Amino acid sequence: MKMKAITSAAILSLLAGAALADDATLTGHVDLTSKYILRGISSTYGPSKPGTGNANADAPESEHPVLQWGADWTHPDGFYAGYWASQINYSYRQLGKSYADRSITDFQHDKSVENDFYGGYNGKLGEVGYTLGLTGYYYLNGTNSNAFETKLGISYGPFSAAAQTLLKDVIWGNKGDTYWTLNYTQPLPADITFTASLGYYTYKKEGRYLGSTDTFAGLACGAGTSFLVNGCFAGGTPKSSGFRHLVIGFTQPIGNSGFTWGLQGLIGGDNRFGVSQDSRVSGTLSYGF
Repeated sequence: MKMKAITSAAILSLLAGAALADDATLTGHVDLTSKYILRGISSTYGPSKPGTGNANADAPESEHPVLQWGADWTHPDGFYAGYWASQINYSYRQLGKSYADRSITDFQHDKSVENDFYGGYNGKLGEVGYTLGLTGYYYLNGTNSNAFETKLGISYGPFSAAAQTLLKDVIWGNKGDTYWTLNYTQPLPADITFTASLGYYTYKKEGRYLGSTDTFAGLACGAGTSFLVNGCFAGGTPKSSGFRHLVIGFTQPIGNSGFTWGLQGLIGGDNRFGVSQDSRVSGTLSYGF
């Protein structure tokens, strides 16, 4: 936790310095969320249900309440940069090491912290907005898990759409995987904001850590099994695309306290092996500054 605090403080200091250097703005937030569900995967990353849970490094990223935090810097000319982080209820280090060491069974040692560093440019062509960006994923206590992802997006009125493409094989995705989203945001009475997000994935079916071949052993998985980081498991086979989620949410500030409450309902889609995900409800309490 000491390294996590030092990393977060250094990032916030750099962004604050950048904001003071010109007319840019800097905002930050700390959040408590009841569950961390990554891009609609609420039940399992693997080829069958039920999932094995956080004890065995399966979805969701955390089935228990966790802290999340971040900061955003924006410049009047359209440039932006930011940082977002979350606790995770298992170890990406142990999971990544298990690719080559199949004796590893303890995934609760050295739990990870996800750190997302992003930046880019927001512009407009008439009434249409666009975004060009890049995100770097760094996992504190992680192995075979760090990568970059490009982002291309457009917006018009309350609607926005984006495509985010992974640039490297990692234990949570294959190079070329693209996450597509269609989003809608609408203010409601009483300072409530309504949001909806439709998610879809196109997948690179075969990668170093995910596919139909045990790339460490150099052996194809048998019929009715798929490769997931550290072995071939029975169930679905790799898909080229699939509906991932529909998320509907509401947020509202709590007076002038700086706190905001939020509630999200997830209608689950499928993971990369075609396994249906369970629908979930989660809540957040955030403090912005």
